[in-house]
Amino acid sequence: MGDINPLIPPSEGEQSILCTMSIPLDFLRNDLMPPVGTSLGDFLAERIANSNVHSLLDCIPTTSSPALYSPDPSRTPLCHDAIHSFIKEFTMPCSISGRRLGRNDRVMIVLPTGPSNALALLSIATYHTCAPVNASCTGSELREDALRLNAKAVVTTKDVEERLELQSLRRELNCDIIFLEERSSGPAGLFQMSVMGEEDGSIRQPSQTHGLNDQSLVLHTSGTSGKKKVVPYTLRSLIVGTWAVVHSWDLKSTDVNMNMMPLFHVGGIVRNLLAPILSGGSAIMCPGFDAIAFWNLSVQLKATWYYAAPTIHHAILTSQPENIDPQRDLQIRMICNAAGGLLPSLAVDMKERFGNAVILPSYGMTECMPIASPPTTYQLERPGCSGVACGPYLSIRDPSNIEHEMPRGKTGAVSVRGLPTFAGYETSPDINVPLDTSAFSSEGWFDSGDMGYMDEDGYLYITGRSKEIINKGGEVISPFEVEEAIITAARDYVKTTLAFAVDHDVLQEAIGVVIVPVPGRPVIGLAQLLDLLKDHLHPSKWPFAIVYMQDLPKNSAGKPLRIKLAHRLNLGCFSDNVPALARHFEARVPPPSASLSDPIDCTPVQLDLGELRRLIVDIKGVENVAVRSRHEGAPEAFISVDLQTDLNSAMIISSLANVLPGYAIPDVHDFTHPLPMIAGDFDFASMEAEIIRRNNASMSANATVVRDIVAELLDIETGMISGDSDFFLLGGNSLILGKLSYIIRKRTNASIAVAAIFTNSSINGIASLIEVEQRKLSLESLVDEKFQTYPNTGNNSELTLGYSTDGSPMSEGQKQRGQNHPLNLIVQAIPMVLFYPLKTAVTWSILLFILSYLAPAINQDYWDRMLALICAIVVARLCVRACAPVAAIIFKWIVIGKYKPGTHKLWSFYYLRWWLVNQSLVSAGRGIFAMHPELSKLYYRLLGARIGKDVSISKHAQLGEFDLLTLEDGCRVDSSLVRGFCVEREGYFRLEPIVIGRRAIVNSYTQISPGAVIPEGTVYGPHASSHESPSPPSFAAYNRTLFMEPQWLLKLLVAWPIIVAVTFVSYIPWFVILWLMVSKTDIVEPGSANALVSVIYWFSNPERVLWHAVSRMVRAICTPLLQVTLGIIVKRIFGLNSEGHANDATQLVLLRRYVNSILLSQSKLKESFSLIGTHYEGVSFVYRMMGAKIGRRVYWPGSGIYCLDPELLEIGDDVVFGSRSEIYTTDRLGSEKIRIGNGAMIADRVVLLPGTTIGSRAVMGSGALSKRNTSYGEGSTWMGNDRGEAICFNKGSPSSAGDTTITPFGRAFYKREASYFVWPYFIILSINLIVTACSAAYWSISAVVAAQLLHQCYIYLPHFRLFQDHWYRFGILYGIISASFVVVLNIQALLCILWVLLTKWVIIGQRKTGPCPWDESDYCQRWQLHLVLSRPLYKGYGIGGVLGPVTGSAYIVWFFRAMGAKIGSNCCLYPGGKQGLMTEPDLVEIGNDVTLDNCSVVAHINSRGKFALNPLKIGNGCAMRTGSRLLSGASMEDNSMLYEHTLLTSGEVAEAESVYVGWPAKRTSDLEKHRKFDDERTMFLPSPSTGTHVCAVSQKPRNSREAAVTASGCGHYTCDSYISGGLRQARCSVCTDSLSSPSSIKFQSPFADH
Repeated sequence: MGDINPLIPPSEGEQSILCTMSIPLDFLRNDLMPPVGTSLGDFLAERIANSNVHSLLDCIPTTSSPALYSPDPSRTPLCHDAIHSFIKEFTMPCSISGRRLGRNDRVMIVLPTGPSNALALLSIATYHTCAPVNASCTGSELREDALRLNAKAVVTTKDVEERLELQSLRRELNCDIIFLEERSSGPAGLFQMSVMGEEDGSIRQPSQTHGLNDQSLVLHTSGTSGKKKVVPYTLRSLIVGTWAVVHSWDLKSTDVNMNMMPLFHVGGIVRNLLAPILSGGSAIMCPGFDAIAFWNLSVQLKATWYYAAPTIHHAILTSQPENIDPQRDLQIRMICNAAGGLLPSLAVDMKERFGNAVILPSYGMTECMPIASPPTTYQLERPGCSGVACGPYLSIRDPSNIEHEMPRGKTGAVSVRGLPTFAGYETSPDINVPLDTSAFSSEGWFDSGDMGYMDEDGYLYITGRSKEIINKGGEVISPFEVEEAIITAARDYVKTTLAFAVDHDVLQEAIGVVIVPVPGRPVIGLAQLLDLLKDHLHPSKWPFAIVYMQDLPKNSAGKPLRIKLAHRLNLGCFSDNVPALARHFEARVPPPSASLSDPIDCTPVQLDLGELRRLIVDIKGVENVAVRSRHEGAPEAFISVDLQTDLNSAMIISSLANVLPGYAIPDVHDFTHPLPMIAGDFDFASMEAEIIRRNNASMSANATVVRDIVAELLDIETGMISGDSDFFLLGGNSLILGKLSYIIRKRTNASIAVAAIFTNSSINGIASLIEVEQRKLSLESLVDEKFQTYPNTGNNSELTLGYSTDGSPMSEGQKQRGQNHPLNLIVQAIPMVLFYPLKTAVTWSILLFILSYLAPAINQDYWDRMLALICAIVVARLCVRACAPVAAIIFKWIVIGKYKPGTHKLWSFYYLRWWLVNQSLVSAGRGIFAMHPELSKLYYRLLGARIGKDVSISKHAQLGEFDLLTLEDGCRVDSSLVRGFCVEREGYFRLEPIVIGRRAIVNSYTQISPGAVIPEGTVYGPHASSHESPSPPSFAAYNRTLFMEPQWLLKLLVAWPIIVAVTFVSYIPWFVILWLMVSKTDIVEPGSANALVSVIYWFSNPERVLWHAVSRMVRAICTPLLQVTLGIIVKRIFGLNSEGHANDATQLVLLRRYVNSILLSQSKLKESFSLIGTHYEGVSFVYRMMGAKIGRRVYWPGSGIYCLDPELLEIGDDVVFGSRSEIYTTDRLGSEKIRIGNGAMIADRVVLLPGTTIGSRAVMGSGALSKRNTSYGEGSTWMGNDRGEAICFNKGSPSSAGDTTITPFGRAFYKREASYFVWPYFIILSINLIVTACSAAYWSISAVVAAQLLHQCYIYLPHFRLFQDHWYRFGILYGIISASFVVVLNIQALLCILWVLLTKWVIIGQRKTGPCPWDESDYCQRWQLHLVLSRPLYKGYGIGGVLGPVTGSAYIVWFFRAMGAKIGSNCCLYPGGKQGLMTEPDLVEIGNDVTLDNCSVVAHINSRGKFALNPLKIGNGCAMRTGSRLLSGASMEDNSMLYEHTLLTSGEVAEAESVYVGWPAKRTSDLEKHRKFDDERTMFLPSPSTGTHVCAVSQKPRNSREAAVTASGCGHYTCDSYISGGLRQARCSVCTDSLSSPSSIKFQSPFADH
């Protein structure tokens, strides 16, 4: 042993000499393979518990090999046996007056890193609780920490006595101050200790060693996410964590660690001290980081591995001495990362520099060290990963509820459990006080505060701290992704960087970056940085502001601090109007000891134009220069150059870039002549003019147009923009791209997709996009015969409108009346005044009349009286439901006869006739004709419709102008719009016939426009219009009229008896009130001569009036709730349906579905939800009872959702629903589950097809149509429908899922975290019930008044003998009742309207634009209250409510004006008879001669629960047809029109004189152009003998081979293998057409994906 050099570690050969020596924990190296399901930490803990290890001393090796090296080469290393001996004899000195330190007494170590610090830590931790802190802390910080820990002693050095105010500290805490003095000679690290002031007289008494359950270490958290917390460690957890490091990194006794990390944080202690020592290896203990010393010491002492933070890695790489070749001179085999994410680019650099070294991006934290690390065989094959679990159990949990685990691949809260995880935060230094375990789940999972996900192999990927994630306008951005892109793209300029969130007035947050520049180079400017990022980062993730610092802000452990950084820098709130120069800042680096609340000195950068001019003049070849700042602050230079040189602006900029900061580099314009002057000053105007001429000459006409648009949008000088200028580098951003695209379309007639501008963002690049679009337009005539297309459906409004030479529609030949003409006002008051009151009066007249005949005959018994009353009610209603529709049909043929196709003027006499007929049909309803599909078709035929054989029409379909409709044999119409009426621009409407061809399919949310001819076998929808291309034939499977039903006998004998029984039972509360109404009373008094008079007296009795009102209230409240409750019970008794193919469905399955579709229909659920609260947890409870899996804090829509099998629905937490969504868990092909992830948003009119999976935080925007069995990724954004699937606006990524998914609504209502008082649920429930009851009672007044009037007429007009038994008695009765109803109901309607207006202005007031999140503004709560209080408006007057009879008249315009809308003259709102949505009238401005049918004009936007209001403007002469929608912030210019099924999205502008169609909207001219040029559109139909086909049922690809195909007469292709293998009968599984019919064709065809 005497030949071993103590400065050099023993070789492997020499290691055999040490075999007799002891490394106590070596037994853990053997068979260290935990059983499946057991963590490494728990396995180690069990083996240690069964060993002879009882103290830290038992773990210290006794070999004579080196253990601790000093960076001073003159000092010999301290060996393991010397450490063991030192610790064994170690005792802490104490003052004469003080008490002896014992186990678990806190001893603070305030020492610089080095061998003596390491030895002191090992020694003290063996006997006491060691509490190391930063030696560079201040006196106040030390005092604060000592008080918090209740320290009994402080170990430090004499030289800090005054700085740390140790005298004061000793007096205040009554603790010992112990000075440590390292020995000046001998092995490194040995020291002696003395008590301050008692150097010669201190007492030393031996202490007891700590056991495994004693606290050997206590640390503070780093505080990167807030206030420091105290974390205690038992000796057991320390040993387990240390050996987990040894095992995962495969540390040997021959390994030498190079430590430059501090020993007051867990990483340095466990990884760089305990792991090398306890494994028998060694560590070089440097006093701090020194990049040059690293290289020299690594060579001299043969270091084999090191563990350091990313900033240290970077500094090491940049300081490599020229004479050292790492691969030749170093023995580094492993490099491990600490204290922050290791960027993949940095890892690659390290790998290239150190050759064979393994680069391990590990992961751990103060509360658990270690957590994850890749295996030592890792070769960077998984960029960005942090490794696999290497100690505790590891799980990704739901951020909003860590009780729930997230699936693999989903981003969530990184959570750990089991050793070496700590047991809890300390609340008191008294070890007997329980720890704070509130951060743990019930199963023991601790949320690390980091966000990440695990792949299928268990590799962990950290996406950021939960508080560090940047939320830019709803898009969640990982700062690591931004940093990686910057380091990769700008490595020549940027030494290191830190991305953080800055406030933005519109986006809420934008991206700021701290840039630490490469020394010796000018700092990079924002424009330069964005230019470099083009190929590395999507523009939505580009930095918005730059802060220059000499180093990153860090804590004392070297961790970068991005939390609250924007606030500390006092950057304020940015907007898009802030110029680029004003987004550059300079800041000082704060000290590591600064808290997260300490401000950081930060100032905007300054330009020195004088210095700029001097630098330019110094360039050879420059003769003169004029420098100025433009109005936005950017520098600009006009330079006259020597003609003898080849100097140009590019060369000048290149030269300046070497000496100037990037933000100070000017736009340079060079001239070959002297600069013009005026009165001794430079003539900038003439120079600008020359630049403009020069740029114009070099740009095409389109480029000039683009340049002018960009200059206008960005408010910069036009002449300063060249063809190579980049839109984004000029100051553009993604927010104004939509406006740029719109203005380009308006000025050039070319539609440029926003996504295309991202990749062609220069002026010339955008111009080239315009030229491509224009070439398509000019080549249209060349492609007319290239494809077989569907026949034209004839939907072009321009073909049917007669136009004069000035472009306006021709009138009917006479001056037209306006909407306020007396004739119009009189005629359009008729439905409100007469239609509904007269219809209701018939019901009551028949009821009283029949009761007067029945009561005398059965007046003896209570049950007789009850039967008489119910019988009279039933007969009266049946009579009205039979007579009213027939009367309306007769009225239609008398008033208007057959509809007259063509274009007609609004407010004309023909319009009034058409309008009156329509109102009469709406008011009368379909009555008994709605009881069966065949009766409905009879109703349509009586109104003139031509309906063929085997036609199926959904009861929810909206048909109109019936004698203009032709529905040919076998066609099927789902809940869609098919009517021959539509509105036109400038105050016109149009009537045209519609033909739906044989076996054509019209699905839900589909509008068929007047003039459409739907070809035979064509499929439209879901989500389509006849103006668009047909849907694929396979979409016929989504038509609900094709869904399988149970056999008719089962319906008759099982289903309907159950339905009738449930309905009867749900009315029992109402029957009880009727019982109270008729009990103990005689309807007809004994001996009465006139039964009718007795009935009138009976009804007008005050007690009967009361019970009548109560019965209405009970029926409105109890019956809906009972119907749903009983429906759920029946559903549960029958059992729940499961996934499966439609052809495998049994009759029991079909019977269940049929019964549930009636008992728990969408309308019945909606009625009950309006009572319990449409948006709240009560709705979730009902769906759970129906078998659905529903998460927490779901925001439900007021309209309810369509879902045939709720048991196949899985909805996560914090999901937000828009209105009128349809969730198809079942279609004609079968049933599949639909899954909606946490934080997802399902906007209005979304259709989800079976098998759809919506990822966490994904957004299915307005009108999105999912594809069957398709997943939509986390954080992705989709909208509308194109070729049968939603359009992708953002693909998202795992990191897009963000941290918590809780919405502002969830925070406000469920967490009670709002800036105002949020009403608890019981208040909301009470309001709903009270308003419902009052509304029911209110609308019962008309019958009560009628009864009283009849009573008074009999009393005061006896001589008229009104109710004597005459043949005309019923007429008199009806006349009096109808007169009463006309007066009373109209008064009630007027009062109801006034109530809505009053509550609107009192509760809401004038709306203001801007964000209104639930947790910050009480607007949403006030709005919801007003909606509830407005319900009486929609409960009276039957179908359509009070406003229904006045739609299409001046009266409804007056109403919306009173609600705050600005509406011009002669505007027609909702003439089709159904009121559309205008949710925020006071934010809507409508011009003159505007026509809006049943459309949506919505001024609010609800993005993932973030509510905001924006104004809407509709110009003169515009029209919005049924099913169109104007989103918040959109606008329409004069004479523009939205066809049926058209969505104008937020910020879009419908151009003047243009027509739009589609969801989202496209101009009709653009749509036609794309139809002809897009060879993937479904309108290109291959002939049956060629091309590629899709099996309409299986939809499975049959690539690269021929398949036998049967094409039935319905037009659906079905592969014969599927027929033989999957069908019981030779019928099409989509529409059940026989596959053996003469119309079927069999041929060979290659199949491909749909």
